[in-house]
Amino acid sequence: MSMKNSERILVVDDDERVLFVFHDALMRLGCEFEIVTARNGREALEKARDAPFDLIITDLRMPDVDGIALTEAIREMDTGVVVIWMTAFGCYTFRAEAVRLAVYCCLDKPVEIGEIRDAVRQALRAEKA
Repeated sequence: MSMKNSERILVVDDDERVLFVFHDALMRLGCEFEIVTARNGREALEKARDAPFDLIITDLRMPDVDGIALTEAIREMDTGVVVIWMTAFGCYTFRAEAVRLAVYCCLDKPVEIGEIRDAVRQALRAEKA
């Protein structure tokens, strides 16, 4: 957990529309959240190296660095960061990987706005417990 006044959330997806919608939806959670976006896994890793995040929400299927590779790299940097996966290919397909990488949850796309907000609140609450 960061020592700042705000909790930092990184949203990673190669679809600009998803980034826009999620950024807007998560900003509405309140000023205690700093929402950062990345268009791919490489950009996400650069941002994570620059400053730690409390929560990372990532798509699984992306070119170059996919969500699993991103999560593996993030775990090497910070084992305590909360990770939420999203996929349009069925979360059940990635269950073993999710357990291995201590992923908080996996959400099937399309993800409803209320669903992502609830997942973020619950994940951050669970992290503090």
